[in-house]
Amino acid sequence: MDMPEAIPISLCIDVEPDERCVDPRAQMPWSGFEDLYQHMMRHRELLAQATGSKVRFCWNIRLDPQIEQTYGSPGWVVTHYRHIFESLAAEGDEIGVHTHAWRWDAADGCWIADHGNPAWVEHCVRSSIAVYQDCFGRRPRVFSLGDRFMSNRVLKLLDQLGIICDLTIEPGQRSARSQIAGEKSTGRLPDFRKAPKRPFHPSPWNYQRPGRWLKRKIWAVPVSTGRPHGIINGLSHPLPECMAITIGFPFPAMRQILEQVLASDPRPYVLTAGRTDVTLDGFNRVQFELFLRHLAAHPLREQFAFVPPPEAVRMIAGPVEVPHLRRSPQAISASKDQPAILQ
Repeated sequence: MDMPEAIPISLCIDVEPDERCVDPRAQMPWSGFEDLYQHMMRHRELLAQATGSKVRFCWNIRLDPQIEQTYGSPGWVVTHYRHIFESLAAEGDEIGVHTHAWRWDAADGCWIADHGNPAWVEHCVRSSIAVYQDCFGRRPRVFSLGDRFMSNRVLKLLDQLGIICDLTIEPGQRSARSQIAGEKSTGRLPDFRKAPKRPFHPSPWNYQRPGRWLKRKIWAVPVSTGRPHGIINGLSHPLPECMAITIGFPFPAMRQILEQVLASDPRPYVLTAGRTDVTLDGFNRVQFELFLRHLAAHPLREQFAFVPPPEAVRMIAGPVEVPHLRRSPQAISASKDQPAILQ
């Protein structure tokens, strides 16, 4: 199969605390973010040399109630790591939002992934986007919901709030009670086995189906997924039916899925996922390094274009409509105190 002149690759990273169920009494630094930032800056140069073009990443940050309860402010990460965000903005990276629906259960003294509470999920989404606007003086273009949870109600809200690309859908994944066994949760995670593998404008009635006569403006941009095979160190056997390309996961599986994605479409794109704690574990750090070095040495590397999701969609599906959004008085006031590079 002949490959197109350019193959967009979006390396997307969720900027989060090192632990999922953080101790709300301890304001621990996000050591993973600090370390991964240094790694990604080095790999940016390596990938730019391999492709001969500018390399831009996508960083989706946590600004939700779990962060507010633990750190005293939902925008803590932006304030605490302002120098890093200034550096990323100078490189042209995308800064989006990654929201979890964690709710603190005081009675049991633990966090609950409260996906079965639509009003709470909507509050987490709406408040995160409002905090982003207060921090940066503009609405985010990119969004993802934690633990691959999504619903028609949430996607409608994202569309109304002017999000351009949602990165939540993982085609091929089965419904599950929770993302991590043993964590407390409500509701269920969606069944994505029939979800499209290419970006699409969802139907107003079914966010997992492209709209025909009526469609939403927002793009659903699925994470790249596939099915690994063989004996792979670090994965349980039998192997899972579906895995997303996730930086830090076992490299042999990620390499297999990458090749499946590249061979499955005449105009392929690659969208990866990952957490900022990836380099804190020795095994995961090695897998992360192997995967990015593989991209830099890939036979198709000169066709790779490392771009944020909105640009990737434009390259394979045509122009991306950017909603005209007026900044609120609160956001304008807040942005006056921000460095110009963050506006």
